[in-house]
Amino acid sequence: MSAGKIFISAGELSGDLHGGKLVAALKNLNPDLSVSAIGGDNMANAEAQLLFHIRETSFMGFAEVIKHLPFIARLFRQTLQHIDEFKPDVVVLIDYPGFNLRLAKALHCRKIPVVYYIAPQVWAWHQSRVKKIRRYTREVLCILPFEAPWFNVRNVKATYVGHPLLDQIDAPAQTTVLDFGDGRPLLGLFPGSRRQEVEKHLPLMIAAVQDMRAELPEIQAAVAVANDIDPTVYQQQFQFEWLTWHKNRNRQLMAAADVLIMASGTATLEATIANKPFIVIYRMAPLSYWLGKKVIRVPFIAIANLIAGKKGVTELIQQDANVENISSEVLKIIRDNNYANQMRIFMQDVNRQLGEPGASTRAARIILNYLPNQVR
Repeated sequence: MSAGKIFISAGELSGDLHGGKLVAALKNLNPDLSVSAIGGDNMANAEAQLLFHIRETSFMGFAEVIKHLPFIARLFRQTLQHIDEFKPDVVVLIDYPGFNLRLAKALHCRKIPVVYYIAPQVWAWHQSRVKKIRRYTREVLCILPFEAPWFNVRNVKATYVGHPLLDQIDAPAQTTVLDFGDGRPLLGLFPGSRRQEVEKHLPLMIAAVQDMRAELPEIQAAVAVANDIDPTVYQQQFQFEWLTWHKNRNRQLMAAADVLIMASGTATLEATIANKPFIVIYRMAPLSYWLGKKVIRVPFIAIANLIAGKKGVTELIQQDANVENISSEVLKIIRDNNYANQMRIFMQDVNRQLGEPGASTRAARIILNYLPNQVR
């Protein structure tokens, strides 16, 4: 009786983060399972065999995707060749819809069951993709509470499993504690996980801190550096005694900081779960922004605001993401305790909607049901 084979496709850092937890849960339930993947360090550390690393596959914006089309085409061909040789019992897709939905179609032709974990945000934009999801996947495992009902009414089998970031609540405390000492206000800067995001957001964030320091000279700041980002160039460019750099220390930095300035993304939900006041900014190439405005169908970009259905966290997008606006909002959070507490109450309400930890294990159990003759 076969122990089973699973192929997982996750093309970006957030997908690798969730994919790593999923692989660990799958292996815990079935230690003999063979897992092959497009992923990153988190999935590799959970004993998935990587076909490609996400540092090769993570692109941001329409212009970047167009520039890398030849590589993406080669990646697709090599992935299909590997799947034909590996012969997985089921394939799990994690977000990355441009690539993964095309892959789902090819797998459907091969009669390989496809489960989509971390659904593409088709409720936000490109809603026509729901037709492909309905046709080419067996089930969608959703991590946001409003997603499953949205898919269900469109005749897509979808199950809400909870958000995997909630598992951090039960995770052991990390041993390294960031101690900034003297009680001066600390701002955590989270410019993003992709190089293009960092290049657009980090100089803006640092300029805003400089502006705030003109009013509150005691302010200090710390930069959260993503795993695949080399901070050397930025450290040479921004040499300030009040600025420090911390790689792979997101949770510790969130715990230590008073306020966070964050690029839109998964980290904002980590901050919500941590109940830490933050603002969201986002800038992209003008063409990408213009095209995005044409197709986006939701009123917010912050995950917390989307879950709540209202604005409880400030969002500054494109031209609104400027030094004056960032500085004004962060100083208000620092100076006005009532305002900061209102934000914390809002985040507590969002956390209640997210439910209980254990998403990765719930997702793993559902995925294993698609394996033939699965031994539990």
